[in-house]
Amino acid sequence: MKRIITILVFLFSTTTAHAAGPFDGIYAFNFSGDVAGFASIHENNGVMIAVVLEPSPFDSTWEALQGTRNGNSARLSSIFGTVNLVIDTTFNGDNLTGAATVISCSDNDDDSSNDSDNCDIPTGTVLNLIKIF
Repeated sequence: MKRIITILVFLFSTTTAHAAGPFDGIYAFNFSGDVAGFASIHENNGVMIAVVLEPSPFDSTWEALQGTRNGNSARLSSIFGTVNLVIDTTFNGDNLTGAATVISCSDNDDDSSNDSDNCDIPTGTVLNLIKIF
């Protein structure tokens, strides 16, 4: 009987979770006219986290980035992944679109001669962001 009461208490005490940031969601980004990947973006108390996934079956890498949002912009830097990546992100007022500019990209080793092997998108590239949900 105690288990049933406990289960009922948990069922009736649950609340709906809401996005903490105005730009939270899943975004597709385009490079050279093709979908180059997806970013899951979430914010809590002004700190934004983005997890970037590439859809290629030959490249199963992902990157985690973190930064602070200021208005509709954030500079995100790598906290985990195969490269050291810095991206400036700007969201449009419609909360559905934005742009991400690759500021820098280098791999995690100390040999800069092979950075292009791991950095799929060149520095300076502007990627269009389109919110999926």
